[in-house]
Amino acid sequence: MAEINPPAWMQAGTYPARTDRLTVSSLLTHPGNAADEGSPTRVRSGVKPSFQQYQLKVRAAPTPNMTVIVSGGTAYVDNRDTGGTGAYVCVNDADDTLTVQPAGGAGQYRKDCVVASVYDAETAGSVNQWQLEVIQGTYAASAAAAVRPSLPPNCVPLADLAIGPSQASVAAGNITDVRVFTVAAGGILPVTSSAAPARPHPGQVMYQTNTDTFVYGKQDGTTANLLRSAGASDIGKVQFARKTESTGRTSTTATDDPHLILPVAANATYVLDGMIWMYTTSTGDGDLVLDFGAPAGATGKWMGIGQPAAATVTDGTVRTMTTDLTASRTYGAINDTTAPLGIRLSAIITTAGTAGNYSVQWGRSGATGTISLYQDSWITLMRVA
Repeated sequence: MAEINPPAWMQAGTYPARTDRLTVSSLLTHPGNAADEGSPTRVRSGVKPSFQQYQLKVRAAPTPNMTVIVSGGTAYVDNRDTGGTGAYVCVNDADDTLTVQPAGGAGQYRKDCVVASVYDAETAGSVNQWQLEVIQGTYAASAAAAVRPSLPPNCVPLADLAIGPSQASVAAGNITDVRVFTVAAGGILPVTSSAAPARPHPGQVMYQTNTDTFVYGKQDGTTANLLRSAGASDIGKVQFARKTESTGRTSTTATDDPHLILPVAANATYVLDGMIWMYTTSTGDGDLVLDFGAPAGATGKWMGIGQPAAATVTDGTVRTMTTDLTASRTYGAINDTTAPLGIRLSAIITTAGTAGNYSVQWGRSGATGTISLYQDSWITLMRVA
């Protein structure tokens, strides 16, 4: 094929229905399959999404029997009889009741499929219509062995029906929703992660309904995370911890602060920002030993800007250190609860395969006195990868 003429809606031109279908198809998103890449008119067939995804939803009868009900809605069905013929717009404007064939006898199980099918005599057969129908499956010796039947080439599956031996009705538990959805190019496509296009076009945004996750198509055909809710991932999320009261210690062993501790996930990278204030009851002797705790295998660096050890006044000198994540440093404190000395904190942490806690650890350096971390000291962690 080459140029398709005349183009749709040209003044004084006449053209077949196929041209109108191709016009609709040009507005729909790409199917995202490698086999379709060589056919630029291919589109993603599917149901139009809606509030609570009720369009063309298959459900049981109010009093279950051997029928199912398909709600109103719109489906876009690509013609697969031949290439380059475009997608059909199929609209159902009210509930439609479909009959399910009687069940088989003992040991006979099957899987039927409810579909929205298009039949076009221009490309195959002699019928010109679309219809909702139940395609009956073949019998199998067990429910696990039952498979979906062969489906018409131009259809959108809506639901699978599990039919057991001598079954007299189709209840909600026998219906599995298998609808896929389609949107205009550039729209956000709702999909389950298992049914997402393998090769979405670059920039195609998809909302994965089962993981509450947004992903987008990349130039190489893969996908990457765009946005994620708190329930799905912490990428971009900031966690905050604050000391709600001061804590004093005389131990020379650095241990977790009771307030400055935050959870971290496995195989993730975080950046830390923070500020701590401290004072001592023994100026020049009771300094602060500062460290961090992290899950096994974690790596990173941290830096603290603060007074050198054995400080006696806030003399403006600072101790700036960049050190390994698990290495400790000593900072000076003074005996002044009204103006405690501060340490500005920065860090990066990359966890390995173990999740856990990232914590500020501290203790006393020196033979005497009590070292205290002051109320309103704080840290933040932001996940960046």
